[in-house]
This record gives sequence, C-alpha cells and structure tokens, in this order.
Amino acid sequence: MNAPRAATEWLTWGVQARVVVTDPGALASAASLVRGYLSAADAATNRDRADSEIHTFGSGPALEVDGAPITPMFAHFLTDALAIARLTDGKLTPTAGSRDPHSWWKIRVESNRVFSPADVVLDLSATARASSADHCAATTAQLLGCGVLVALGGDIAVAGPSPEGGWQIQVQDLPGDPTCQVAVPSGCGIATASTVKPLARESTATSMWRTVSVIAESCAEAAALSRVAVGMSGSAIDWLHKLDRPARLVDQEFRVTTLAGWPDD
Repeated sequence: MNAPRAATEWLTWGVQARVVVTDPGALASAASLVRGYLSAADAATNRDRADSEIHTFGSGPALEVDGAPITPMFAHFLTDALAIARLTDGKLTPTAGSRDPHSWWKIRVESNRVFSPADVVLDLSATARASSADHCAATTAQLLGCGVLVALGGDIAVAGPSPEGGWQIQVQDLPGDPTCQVAVPSGCGIATASTVKPLARESTATSMWRTVSVIAESCAEAAALSRVAVGMSGSAIDWLHKLDRPARLVDQEFRVTTLAGWPDD
C-alpha cells in the first residue's frame, strides 16, 4: 500500500511550481521553505531586477585579480552554471551575453568570492530554475525528514525517502502528445525541454524534436542536457548516448526514441 502523499501548486517564475511530500503534515512547511528559497533565488539571479545580485556583484579590472565577494547562494548558482558549461562542452554557458561567450572558462569561484574577466556579462537564466529545484528538494527533505518532490515547470528534483515504487512522474508536453509514466528514485532529477509549448519553448526555430526528456543525477544536469539536445537534429541521439544518460526524444511526427535505459512505462 502506497504511503500517503500531499501536494500543492502555485505559479512562479512564469511556470507552475509543484511541491509533493510523503508526509502530509509537512506540506505547509515544505511549501513555505520552497517559496522562501525561490524568492531569494530571484533576488540573486534575475537579470530583469535592477537590484539583483547578478547586477551588483562587481566589475572592473580588479575582478580578475582580487575577485569580488558574493553571497553563498550566488556562489551556488554560479558554480552549478560553470559545471553545466563543462558538461556540455560550452554549449550552455553563463556568459552567452558576453562579448566573448566562451569566456566562462576564465571564471572561478573560491569560497564566496568570484574571479572573472572585467568584460564578462553573467546570465544564469539557463540553469537557475533547475538548480533551484535541486536545492529546494534536498534542503527541504533534510530539514523535514520526509520525501520531497519539487517541480518548476518541466524541471523536477526528488530527494529524501522515496515513496514505495519510487516517484511516479508522467512525462508529456501537450495534451495529445505521446505520454509515459516513469518511476525514479530520490536523489536524481528529470527534465523535459520543449520546442512547442509556449511557456517552455527553447527555440523559435523549427527543430527535429518536439520534446527531449532526460534523467540525471541532478535536475540541473538533466535540464541542461535536455535543453541542448532539443535544439539539435539527429546528432542529439549520438550525443546523449555518449553521455550515457537515460533520455526520451519525441520528434515532430510524434515518434518516440528512448536511450540509455530510459525506464519502461
């Protein structure tokens, strides 16, 4: 018999946020923790806010030599973004808006200081949402002692004790698209990137793929790989296969390709 679960949803960051817990009595606390973290994350990384930390962490020649202080939260987001840049061989970077978009490799984070070329423009929008899902799930599970699922749009992280049979997640983009339900264990992430869903569209160009879903050790990693792959043509299959990540690709004719041990329905 499955253990009781409870869930709540709300809109934030332009997507549907969903929190599920294995202890119904912990739902209110879990939702409060996640809301608080997302509010702080927005203040740190949102480039549309003039008062956000990403605008004020520092600039000028001294930044490369002496570095500049940053909050632990900003250090976390930037460290995640740099790890994703390495994983994707620079296909997804936090410096895409810079004069030199490949300058990400010159950035380093040491404790709560960042060292960077003076002309680098940081943009963490490609990774901040999934990184937030990871952190929210892990810290909430640790603080409350129960299993926690945090979904921000198509980015899902799970942590803490798993429900019996694992976390059951439905993978589908729009109604009428091919759908499947997979069971994933705690401590991983699953993400779906779309080229057809208006609020989750990754590109305005016509792509071979409608959606790409990936399961990885973190939501940040899964989201990055799905976002890069959905913009690729047939080479996405070889790329994901070499990375050995379970993936599910749906093309524009609704044909489904699964890779690297994608869980059966």
